[in-house]
Amino acid sequence: MDFRQIEYFRAVVEAGSVSQAAKNLNMTQPPVSHAVAKLEGELGVRLLERTAKGVHPTQAGLYLLSKGERLVADRDRAVATLKLMGEGAVGDLRIGVEPMVINEIVADVLAEFLDQVPGARVSLTDVTPDLIVQGIQDGRLDMGCIPFGPGQFAGFVADLCDSFPVLGIDIKLAVPRYRAREDHPDGKGWGRWILPYHIPAFTGMPEAVEKALAGDETFDVLEVSTPQTAVAFVAAGLGVAPVTRRIAGRTDAVALLDPPRWLAPMQATLLWRRDAEISPLMRHWLEATRVVAEHRRALRS
Repeated sequence: MDFRQIEYFRAVVEAGSVSQAAKNLNMTQPPVSHAVAKLEGELGVRLLERTAKGVHPTQAGLYLLSKGERLVADRDRAVATLKLMGEGAVGDLRIGVEPMVINEIVADVLAEFLDQVPGARVSLTDVTPDLIVQGIQDGRLDMGCIPFGPGQFAGFVADLCDSFPVLGIDIKLAVPRYRAREDHPDGKGWGRWILPYHIPAFTGMPEAVEKALAGDETFDVLEVSTPQTAVAFVAAGLGVAPVTRRIAGRTDAVALLDPPRWLAPMQATLLWRRDAEISPLMRHWLEATRVVAEHRRALRS
């Protein structure tokens, strides 16, 4: 039994005769008669009562009609959904995001993406950059957004992933408010810095700070998993930390200062696996990212 047989059978019942059904289908009568007869043979039951006044469905025919209509409707819905998936209008997209870039750009990208494709479902996984790379590598994530530029990638990341540099992220130095008037030329003399831990997959902020302050006798490090964690420690007077203005928010106990000149802005970058097919939904996410990045750059200029 196939869908065409069901559709022909339904057309015969609706028309009341095989000849009229054939006319409604813009066909000749023999193919329609053959399809219905073949359907009855395959099912082993008579589906139509044939009389001089036409045809009408048997009990089995009525049962097939009700079930068949549901099957045809399910098929039509499946075909429509698959077409939308091919256009990137529906489906699931799994994105790994480093906490800092959620605040800086990903929230706006998600809003733009859902405006473009409201039928899509997005799963955002809030994890550290090393776990994002691992998720892309093993296929648990489709894409990821990290606060590192391509020049900061370890060799294996550069080999694994294609990337799109999205936007520079300006850095501020968060200090306890009661220390905001202290003068520390070139960032030296602050004492303890609260920094994200080293990640083998990338070089970035920890390496830059440790290199610049290697000769500072007061320099000490408290490692944390994310810059968000650092803000609370700064507020408690435990040290200073490179953060962004959005992450720091309006914390009364924290002041934001311009960073030392050697502490460069971070780079938000979109990643995906190089040997993976870029799905229509991934293309929509990439386009939404471009739109948001261009808007941010226009606001800065």
